[in-house]
Amino acid sequence: MLREVNELEYLSLGVGQPFNIAVMLKIKGKITVEQLETVFCKLQRRHPLLQVRLIFDEKEKPWFTSEGVGSVPIIEIKRKNHSHSVLKFHKELATPFDLDNKKLPLLRITLISSPEITELIICALHTIGDGFSMAFLVADMINYIVNPDEEIISLDFPKKDVDIFTPRVRRMIPKTSFYARVVYTLLRIYNFLRYVFVGKSKPAEVNVKEDELAIFSTKLTKDQTMKFLKRCKKEKVTVHSGISTTFAQEYPIMGSPVNLRERLNHNIGKSFGFYSGVTVYKMKYLKKRNFWRNAKRLQKKLSRSLRDRKLFFPQKLLSKATSLELLRKIGTYYIEIMTKKEPFSIDNLGKADVLLQNAGLDQFPPIESYFGGTTSFLNTFIVLLYTIEGEMNFYFHYTKKKYSKEEIKSYAKTIMKRLVDAINE
Repeated sequence: MLREVNELEYLSLGVGQPFNIAVMLKIKGKITVEQLETVFCKLQRRHPLLQVRLIFDEKEKPWFTSEGVGSVPIIEIKRKNHSHSVLKFHKELATPFDLDNKKLPLLRITLISSPEITELIICALHTIGDGFSMAFLVADMINYIVNPDEEIISLDFPKKDVDIFTPRVRRMIPKTSFYARVVYTLLRIYNFLRYVFVGKSKPAEVNVKEDELAIFSTKLTKDQTMKFLKRCKKEKVTVHSGISTTFAQEYPIMGSPVNLRERLNHNIGKSFGFYSGVTVYKMKYLKKRNFWRNAKRLQKKLSRSLRDRKLFFPQKLLSKATSLELLRKIGTYYIEIMTKKEPFSIDNLGKADVLLQNAGLDQFPPIESYFGGTTSFLNTFIVLLYTIEGEMNFYFHYTKKKYSKEEIKSYAKTIMKRLVDAINE
């Protein structure tokens, strides 16, 4: 393969390095290096982006190439305890890929093994994969482990830049960096007047080190999950709107990644790749109104933010004509200004059972936990949630410099109470 990165991939590269995405599975049983080596050789044939590296041409524009790229590197270490494994997970997120090594793909595996428990970390450069891609990859991995004779079908993916966006969106994309430079100038002026001039400016921590990252998990019971889903349906509110409302009192400005697969000009299906956008929505929680009236207000705002003209608005201003360095500067200013220096994101994978369906889970060792994360950008507080086996799971990704463990535990308890209270309201 040799192709220039597309517009979506280019914008993700503008975040800078490291910008990784990873998932971690805790498995009750043993998985061997040999099994993983065999399976990921198959997965590289099924998903072509698992066997590429980045190169830059004479104009410093990035391309994907598969020339000389070898197998996925797998490192095995002995398991001490779950806390040690989580530290390794955060280290993977904070460690950039070696883009100068011509043999290494943009994916790596860490196998943390013991006789009873195996913990598996799959880490990719975010530019080649989003959250749904990682879930589909895990499903394919399990399927090839339990069905070693399964036929390998290579999934289609956009081979040309023109395949990504619909003609309507493509017409919006600027051919020069003029608008990007204008936006950058305006953002700098606003930042100066809003923060620097009044003495409230703080230097942005773009990428946070692994020893500053932490995670806390909690969940609703099956009964609580079922009742909350039923109440959302009764109130004609999406689950995402209901969940967002529980956080709105502290975080009136929220962001969420959006799966763009069904909005593109190509049948993406379950191909591994970066097909993600971001929406930002705002709502001041009105304490004089009950939870569900606030949830309906939030849903209206969220629905408007998910319209194509809002979701693809960045494509009107930014394109591959803009340098990666300028994109990074614009992104830093934009996120800090839009979130008032309190970046908060809810990453909702929905029903993980559906994402992992037909993967042969009944023949695979029991998965005790499954969670993921991305490299912390600008101290963002991220809540990952998904439902599996009828239970809604929450993973709070935070930075120790900004929050203490006690604060997060207390906040998680508050969120769970709000959800239960909303059921009974």
